[in-house]
Amino acid sequence: MTENKVQFNIQRIYLKDLSFESPMTPAVFTNMSSSPKVGFNFESNIENISDDNHELTLTFNVKAEVENETLYLVELKQCGVFTISIEDKDVKKRFLTVNCAEIVYPYARENISNVIQKLYTLKVVFNLG
Repeated sequence: MTENKVQFNIQRIYLKDLSFESPMTPAVFTNMSSSPKVGFNFESNIENISDDNHELTLTFNVKAEVENETLYLVELKQCGVFTISIEDKDVKKRFLTVNCAEIVYPYARENISNVIQKLYTLKVVFNLG
């Protein structure tokens, strides 16, 4: 029985693309009459850079609507470059699709959350009197 040892390194985790739209501003801050309906789409893609180097891209689309009008739309591509060395191709693919995605996902979640929160929770009040 041969041992399948995995040699694994995280090379980079980075934000490749981020788009945010909020077409209902500034009216949304004063005229929102119901809770938003939030939709979420997700996909992953793996690109081979070389035999052992791979780029994993997690693509997210988050859309919030109120009464069929778009409150906000976030599109994000969060990536990671990983070095994985193992002979078994199935183990390598599973490692990329599961383990590497688990590493990249929290960064994507944090970036999406930060973008939405900064728009809808930032309220600066100046008292000039």
